[in-house]
Amino acid sequence: MPAISQVKSEVLFPVVIECLNSGQNAKITVTGNSMLPFLREFKDSVELTGVRFEQIKRGDIVLIRRYSGAYVLHRVLKKEQDCFYMVGDAQQWIEGPLYPDQLIAKVPRVWRKGKEIDCESFLWKILSLIWLRLRIFRRKMLRVYFILSKIKLKLTRGVTTG
Repeated sequence: MPAISQVKSEVLFPVVIECLNSGQNAKITVTGNSMLPFLREFKDSVELTGVRFEQIKRGDIVLIRRYSGAYVLHRVLKKEQDCFYMVGDAQQWIEGPLYPDQLIAKVPRVWRKGKEIDCESFLWKILSLIWLRLRIFRRKMLRVYFILSKIKLKLTRGVTTG
């Protein structure tokens, strides 16, 4: 039986929500580049856990469902008494207000190259909060990130083929 490489979100997320509602966690592979450099498309996986509005805070990565039906995984920028705002790590555009009924899950852990990263670790939290503060500079910083990634790739290919 062939392995399934991709499942559309409208099929996947109802199953994920069912798991979360029964008290289980779910692990999904990241798609899209809106959370670069913290989350990388098809390379990183995230664990999703059920969460209540009262439990989220600035810097948390959360999964929401837009009223249009689209599912989005972004970082909480600001939380108010009855709503919150979020932004992708590779974006400057702020989304919101978002409401508790749109909140589906929180990301407590990330997997990269088989290694677990705790999103509550001191280093992850500090880097996340610094990145949130640098929102207006992200475009230039990401440009440097992509240039350095290309240089690293060329150097790696040169070493393995040379």
